[in-house]
Amino acid sequence: MEIRRATNADALAIATVHVRSWQSAYRGLLPQLYLDELDPITGAEQWREVLGATDWPTTGTLVLIDEPGTVTGFAHLGPTGDDDDDPATVGELRTLYLDPLVWRGGGGSLLLHAVEEQMGDAGFRVATAWTLENNAPARAFYERNGWRPDGATKFHDWGAFLATDVRYRFDLP
Repeated sequence: MEIRRATNADALAIATVHVRSWQSAYRGLLPQLYLDELDPITGAEQWREVLGATDWPTTGTLVLIDEPGTVTGFAHLGPTGDDDDDPATVGELRTLYLDPLVWRGGGGSLLLHAVEEQMGDAGFRVATAWTLENNAPARAFYERNGWRPDGATKFHDWGAFLATDVRYRFDLP
């Protein structure tokens, strides 16, 4: 496995992993109709915009590549958007998803550690991440990797559904 910075050429692959991951990870947690309507083509356009806003070292996307060269995971990071943290010192892991075919193979931890390293190199002292409160596998993943919930929650009205997120925190070396 290899981790590298994403380019605009990765947009469709990232969107495909994003959709496949959501449809598997959130089955039973989010409305099935919402999950069924997710489309990688639409997502690719959104990811082109995100990738176009890359501003290393503080903002960007890393991709996890398997041996044949296929994108099997990605993580997007940037300064925190939370009002109670300082974006100069707190980085936020905004997304981290893997294709369900490679779950539990160690790639998620590799990608998470690459994000932690990138954030440290960017000068952040703390990393945060938000995850669905009822997403037990994601919460266990963060906790296995040394991240801890800090007590903060936020409510989302996605239009198609309502959700509560919890924030995790990690002190960077």
